[in-house]
Amino acid sequence: MKHTKANELIDKSATAIEIVICLIVILGVCSGIPKLIGYIIEILRVEHLQNSYLLMNEFLKHALLLIVGIELIAMIITRSHESILTLILFVIARKMLVYSQGLTDILIGTVSVAIIFAVMKFILSDKTLIAKLDNTFDASMSIEKLNKEYKLNLPTMTHTLGGLIYELADKEKIKEVHENTTIVYGPYVYRILSVDDGVITRIRIEEN
Repeated sequence: MKHTKANELIDKSATAIEIVICLIVILGVCSGIPKLIGYIIEILRVEHLQNSYLLMNEFLKHALLLIVGIELIAMIITRSHESILTLILFVIARKMLVYSQGLTDILIGTVSVAIIFAVMKFILSDKTLIAKLDNTFDASMSIEKLNKEYKLNLPTMTHTLGGLIYELADKEKIKEVHENTTIVYGPYVYRILSVDDGVITRIRIEEN
């Protein structure tokens, strides 16, 4: 019980800090929008083509920086694989625009982007592979399948993993189940990673 309360306190503290960071980033993004508009006005007014190119380059760098800030917020809130990869994708795109000095840099950036797209298309769509990589599972997966295919020893009091989490939450007197809720029961620690419209969708299972 003490271990559970300590985990809950740590999770709540971490969540509070993350919310503060998100609010600060939001303020930073909002404060950067006027400068973005200023770039557009300057581009429309400039007459020399070379100056227009330089301004457009600065405009794109600033725009991508704001997008990186937005994607950072999405990553903190959702903690999904997709949001993490999307953030990396925009970081690479901005780095290519700002720091690329030759064909080698462009080639490396292009290959990196291609790898991210490949991961998003082929790996993230494979739920079995994702489960093996980071111990995260769909809440709809059956307990029987988890025990058989992943060599777990989960209680068989319910049919699905999501149902098990609700049962364990009731046993541990956890009134509200939401993202980042952690339940310690038996040999495992269950952490809820995502909730959609009040329904648990993804859970991480780790050894206690």
